[in-house]
Amino acid sequence: MRPTREQQLGIEAILNNLLGAWKYDRLCLGMTVSEMDEDVLYVFVATESCAAEIEADHSDDFAVAAEYILKRPVRCVNFVPSHFSHSPGS
Repeated sequence: MRPTREQQLGIEAILNNLLGAWKYDRLCLGMTVSEMDEDVLYVFVATESCAAEIEADHSDDFAVAAEYILKRPVRCVNFVPSHFSHSPGS
């Protein structure tokens, strides 16, 4: 399942509130909630260091935001640097 644009914005708004504007801007600008496969959420973030810090300190915040917006349980969140993303067919 891929989140709609409105769901993406809802998750971003909750994270901005949970993390605070400064930390959200530092870690999450340009992030994309890519998809939800079973109960695993995949999120693309700007850099490997952002992915590592979010995973270490804020994965629960992402899970809570996604569960609230998507109305589905999130068991695990995988953070992937955006340079690992690819468009369909590439």
